[in-house]
Amino acid sequence: MAAEVTEHKSSLVRDYIHSALYEPHLGYFAAKSNAVGAITEPIWFNRILGRAAYNEYLSNLYKQHDISWFTPVEVFQPWYGYAVAEYILRTMDPSAPLKIYEVGGGTGTCANNILTYFKLRAPNVYKTMTYTSVEISAALAKKQKARVEAVKSHRGHFMVNCGSASDPRTWGTANADPCYVVMFEVLDNLPHDLVYRETPKSPWLETWVVRNQTSDSLIEERRSLQDPLIKRCLDVISQVPGTSSLVASAKSTLSRLLHFSELSWIPTGCLQLLETLHRMRPNMALITSDFSSLPDVTISGARAPIVASKENGETKDHSSYLEAMGNADIFFPTDFQLLERLDHYAATGSAEIETSERISTVVTSAEFMEQCAQVDKTKTLDGFNPLLEDYSNTKFYISLPSL
Repeated sequence: MAAEVTEHKSSLVRDYIHSALYEPHLGYFAAKSNAVGAITEPIWFNRILGRAAYNEYLSNLYKQHDISWFTPVEVFQPWYGYAVAEYILRTMDPSAPLKIYEVGGGTGTCANNILTYFKLRAPNVYKTMTYTSVEISAALAKKQKARVEAVKSHRGHFMVNCGSASDPRTWGTANADPCYVVMFEVLDNLPHDLVYRETPKSPWLETWVVRNQTSDSLIEERRSLQDPLIKRCLDVISQVPGTSSLVASAKSTLSRLLHFSELSWIPTGCLQLLETLHRMRPNMALITSDFSSLPDVTISGARAPIVASKENGETKDHSSYLEAMGNADIFFPTDFQLLERLDHYAATGSAEIETSERISTVVTSAEFMEQCAQVDKTKTLDGFNPLLEDYSNTKFYISLPSL
């Protein structure tokens, strides 16, 4: 984490962020293992009056849990996990044992809910299915195992593989069997790089985090672009409609006339993860959900993150990612149009979607839930349904191997 950065000369931004979040002893998800909150009992939405009462209920939960964040999987348990399980049940190949891998499984709630759904709805599938959590945090891995294996029948179906999902070694031997990989609120915490150029005609520069020898503080330093992962990511970004179109050309002209510099956060951590997934599980079906936009972002740059911590249930925003020294979350919005291109590039070596060997789609979370969830279970007394209405800035991305 930040302490590690201070011990060596310099670090790419993505490596600094990775350490700040995931360093085993001092990173945010290690030092604050309760940063991912667990709601022990499902919320009875049918007993809540409406939106105001629901917001008050959540506010009280946050105060009780002090620093925790609650994901939609937690808030809407078991119905969120049940909806994902229902989608898998509809699309799986019934002739082969079902294999599910979850990247970043939080406290184990999603795994528990999905396994329970198959046990209740498809016992024949449940008999032979396996569910593997790939978890970088040892503390969360322990929580997941305890949560899921509290249900005795799940013990023979569930396992935890502790390691980085972006590291091929974590996955063992490459396996071409059909499987599902699910990720919820994972993309937002993947490390990004920061690139800069003075004008649209200037070359991109990569950003490093270095220690200022005079003030002993951490600062940014621009260097000529050398990193292969950044180069691959920028190449895909250049192919996304809107970046090389007339719209982008107009922006470029305006920037040139006004001499605007350009600062961009690019999802290199996402590309690295997708490349590993497609290499190690080439016939996977990918289901992921995350935030498509974030409110009140004050940090500069396209796709900039929010850096925030929680104390006594209250959120505190930080003005720079360099302030995140294991005590703050760093989370990014997901550009789903770019995500789709990155996924196809990682699978085939080409960002072209029309000629790809995979089938993919982006839908709002509400659209996904309306198709797969038991939405009557999350409706309040006055008709307000937070499962469909409260997370309007989230989307699902689904990617399947073509038949």
